[in-house]
Amino acid sequence: MSKNGILVTGGSGLVGAYAVRMLLERGERPVVFDVAVNERLLQAVGVDLKLISVVRGDILDLPGLISAIRDHGIDRMLHLAAFLGEEVQRRPYSGVRLNLMGTVNVLEAARLEGVSRVTFPSSGTVYLGSLGEGGPKKIDEAIALNPLSVYAATKAGSEFLGRTYAQRFGFEFIVVRFAALYGPSPAGLKATRELAIQAMVRAALKGEAASIKWPYGPAELLYGRDAAKGAVLACLKDKLKNNIFHIGSGEMATGEQIVAALTKHFPKAKITLLKGERPMPYPEERIPHDQSR
Repeated sequence: MSKNGILVTGGSGLVGAYAVRMLLERGERPVVFDVAVNERLLQAVGVDLKLISVVRGDILDLPGLISAIRDHGIDRMLHLAAFLGEEVQRRPYSGVRLNLMGTVNVLEAARLEGVSRVTFPSSGTVYLGSLGEGGPKKIDEAIALNPLSVYAATKAGSEFLGRTYAQRFGFEFIVVRFAALYGPSPAGLKATRELAIQAMVRAALKGEAASIKWPYGPAELLYGRDAAKGAVLACLKDKLKNNIFHIGSGEMATGEQIVAALTKHFPKAKITLLKGERPMPYPEERIPHDQSR
């Protein structure tokens, strides 16, 4: 088998499913690697299951990753499998184990099997501690990493590990730092903000009244499909001049603005936002000084 496949870990999650579709549209050969393959979501975003290979596997299983790379002729990896932010806050040990050791396994498999590029989705939370009073006057990809949550620490640690592995062992490691993701994914049920946005959309579509907890400030929201596009471009583009990219919308949105946009199109919806405690810190002051690529 020719070595031109792209292994997509977490390939049936929200971003992963869209990424698989986009890779197919570009004539690539994606291979889904996921511990619980969500065929329904893949089909919902337009993936023809007959056109892809699927490996049911766990990124904590290094031999399983190596076998998938060998069996499917993998040249590049798009490493999307991870626990989300608020899930890591609730289950820190499991989150650190999966996010960090899972990434180490991906990097080690890439080293052993001669993979040419690993693309890794990080998060805007990795530099949250560098913002605020006394912080930088501009924000770009060179901003110092200063995570304030366990989740952000797993992403920052993975960035450092990937960078060091790539420099030491001669493959490319490309980082795409996502803004706040949202979209119709079961994974969103484990993250409070994503769950709240899904609840708003459902209430609007049904024309129902809903009271939704929204303890968040303005946020830069990123739809799963747009995140996937950024990740796919970073995975495929040859001769990249940089290896870190911020992926976002470039605009801040409040909960009230989301509600207003929904009720404009679905006037029967009656959505009320309730206060509450934030489950983790969020990078909500980035956009005013953003100078990312």
